[in-house]
Amino acid sequence: MEIIKSADNRTVKHISKLKDKKYRDEYGEFFAEGYKNVLDTVSARPELVKSVVLSESAYSECGEKFCDFNTVIIADNVFDKITDTKTCQGVLCVMQRPKSVPPKADCCILLDRVRDPGNVGTILRTAVACGYDVVANNCADVYSPKVIRSAMSAAVKCNIGVDIAVDEIKKSGYSLIVADMHGDNVFKAEHSGKYCIVVGNEAEGVSEDIKAQADKLLALPQSNMESLNAAVAAAVMMFVLRYGK
Repeated sequence: MEIIKSADNRTVKHISKLKDKKYRDEYGEFFAEGYKNVLDTVSARPELVKSVVLSESAYSECGEKFCDFNTVIIADNVFDKITDTKTCQGVLCVMQRPKSVPPKADCCILLDRVRDPGNVGTILRTAVACGYDVVANNCADVYSPKVIRSAMSAAVKCNIGVDIAVDEIKKSGYSLIVADMHGDNVFKAEHSGKYCIVVGNEAEGVSEDIKAQADKLLALPQSNMESLNAAVAAAVMMFVLRYGK
């Protein structure tokens, strides 16, 4: 098996470009890093796998796990230059980016300008755990390396729609439930039918335009705190509204 030993190699340069949203959009690709993340990602959506890229050391340790995919081996010192992590495991996969799709599940969560990649990734993981589809409007790029690290394989396991108009969601039969600190207690709320939880920007909350279209405003009861982390609030509301009653 050929081992790529130059940072000027075309494949190496291509992967490095995928750190930039401009090129992710141009090529319709992204990459995931880390042994478990890659193993889960390629297992979840094998049809999206473009290649599995391994450092020379990683290939000797776990190469057999990825023998069903197009495998690229890169010398350790060159692999270190393309990784987006400080503690590199020598394993990444290049994936075709899934198509943006409108929500189809009975419940979904809309992220309104959530800009922190860690929050976006955590919400994606929770959405998969709870069976929610996701809409990300004007958020941190869901296929950026930082989001993918936080989301793990959730980025390919759930249906994700990017920049889908709120009125389209409502026309599809979803009631709009906005997370707002002035809303009613979520633990006492009753609901039926399809619903969409809206979680807003970390600093500004949900936009006034979306609030004006809300069917309900719901809040988490709090003591001596003005607000919670967006991902924490989203997780609690998803679980409560899905499984609380």
